[in-house]
Amino acid sequence: MYKSNKKNRKNPDAVETVLGEGATFEGNISSEGSVKVEGTLKGDLRVDGTLVVGPNGSVTGDISAGGVIIFGEVNGKIDAGALEIKSTGTITGEILIETLITEAGGVMSAKCEMKSPANTEGDDQVLSVSYSKE
Repeated sequence: MYKSNKKNRKNPDAVETVLGEGATFEGNISSEGSVKVEGTLKGDLRVDGTLVVGPNGSVTGDISAGGVIIFGEVNGKIDAGALEIKSTGTITGEILIETLITEAGGVMSAKCEMKSPANTEGDDQVLSVSYSKE
């Protein structure tokens, strides 16, 4: 049938899955590579690489990823190494991350917990943030 190409799966930066603009998907997605959401996703995501939510993209669900870049809208819990909220991005929910970058205009209304890269018990710094453009 189809041969599995495990070489491509070892590169977490390779975008292997794209949910196109205008598409709607309900269910959970798991990927060893990176994922780009340009449409609407209602479900949980587990991404070893980077998740990119495009300007017209929308995710409602929990996200676990190496990195998350938000141009669109996310509602749920994010557990990632790095989170970048672009000027058009919006996040509502909970965040557990090592690195946070927010551009001017980006909206974050979330409980935010920063974890250290080593993430040893008792060493986490907790920061609660609620921000909106209004």
